[in-house]
Amino acid sequence: MEDRTTIQVSEKLRKELRVLASKRDLSYQELLSDMITVFKELDKEKTIISIPAGIANKIKEQIKHTDLSSASEYITFVLRLILSEQEKPFSSKDEKKIKARLRKLGYL
Repeated sequence: MEDRTTIQVSEKLRKELRVLASKRDLSYQELLSDMITVFKELDKEKTIISIPAGIANKIKEQIKHTDLSSASEYITFVLRLILSEQEKPFSSKDEKKIKARLRKLGYL
C-alpha cells in the first residue's frame, strides 16, 4: 500500500490546481506530488526559479549517473562554476571607474 498524505484545500484552490495540472498534462495527484517535492527542497535560504520543461528534462537525463540528486543541485553547481569564473579582482582602473559612476549618481 502506498503512503498517502491528506491535504485540506478550499474548493477554489482545488479548481486552480486542477487547471494547472491539466495545463501541464498531469493528473491532480502528480501535480500535488511535484509540489510536495519542491517544498521539501525549499528552505529559507533558497528561492524558486522557473525554467522551461525541455531544459529541466535534459538536466534530469544529464544527472542520472552523477552524485547530484536533483535538477536544483545541478543548476546550483553550474551557476556557482560560472559565477566563480567571472569573479576577478577589481583593478585600480576598474575601481576608479566605479567610484566615478557612483559620484555621478550622487552616492559618493
